[in-house]
Amino acid sequence: MFTKVLIPFDFSDDSYYIVKCLEKIPRIREILLVHVTRSLYLVNSADRENPETDYARLRLEKVKETIEIPRSKIKIIVEEIAGGEISEAILRIADRECVSLIMMGRRGRGVIETLLLGSNAWDIIRYGKQDLLLIHPPETKDPHYSIQKYPCPDLLSRVMICTDFSEPPIENLLPDIYEVSSSVVLFNAVTTGDSDEEVQKEIESAKGALHTIEQHRKDHDITSVIRTGDAADEILTFSMQEDISLIAMKSTGKQGIVQSFIGGTTAAVARNAKKPLLILKRLNS
Repeated sequence: MFTKVLIPFDFSDDSYYIVKCLEKIPRIREILLVHVTRSLYLVNSADRENPETDYARLRLEKVKETIEIPRSKIKIIVEEIAGGEISEAILRIADRECVSLIMMGRRGRGVIETLLLGSNAWDIIRYGKQDLLLIHPPETKDPHYSIQKYPCPDLLSRVMICTDFSEPPIENLLPDIYEVSSSVVLFNAVTTGDSDEEVQKEIESAKGALHTIEQHRKDHDITSVIRTGDAADEILTFSMQEDISLIAMKSTGKQGIVQSFIGGTTAAVARNAKKPLLILKRLNS
C-alpha cells in the first residue's frame, strides 16, 4: 500500500500513539520521523548550535528504538527553520523525500493541533500532495492515564471506501486494499434529486455502479451500501454505527476543481470523524 511513511513528531501523546499504529500498515519499507523546531536566530548558520535540535534528535532516537517493523528503514529528520510555518517545512520534506503517506493525529502541540480551531495540521491536509492518514487517538478523562498505553486498533479489519463514482475511481487508487483488509464496505451517498422519482433513479444507478465494482472483486469480502442525504453526515453516522475501522476518501470529488484545496465533504469528515481517515490526494498515481 504505502512504502514510505512520514510522521510529523512533536513529542505529544498523539505522536507516540501514531507510531504505535505503524505496525497496522503492511508493506512499509521506510519510516521518516520528522521534527521541526524554530531557530533561536533570524538566520540559520552552521556556526550556531540550537540545543533544542540536538535534544530533539536524541529523543527521536529513543522513539526509533521502539519501532519494530521487519525490513523497514527508519530515518530521523530534525529541521530547524528561521521563519515560515511548520506545516510548510513538513511538506517540503515530504516532497524532497518522495513520501507516499503522511500519518498524523488530530490534536496536540505544534503541527498536530485540533482541526476545529484551524492549525498547521489543517494546512497539511489542504495543501499536501501526499496521501494522508488521520488517526483519532482514544479519549480518556483520567489525567493520569496516558493514551500511549492504548493499543492501536486494527486499521484494516473493516475498511469503508467512500465513492461518488468520479474520476479517477477511488477503488483504482487502492488496488491493494482488498488483499490486506479483512472486509471492505463500498459506500455511496445519494445527495441529488428534486423528487422521489429522481432520487430512486440515482439509487438504482448507484446500485449498478457498485455491482460492477463488486464483480471485479468476487474473491473478496465486499459489501455495498447506499444512503441518501448529506454525504458527510451519512459517512460519519454509518462509520460509527457499523464499527468501521478505517474510512477512505479522495481529497476531491465531483465538485473538486483545485486539487490542492480539499473538497467540502472530505473536509467535514476530517473535522468530525472519530474513526481513522485515509485521504487520498495522489489522484494521478
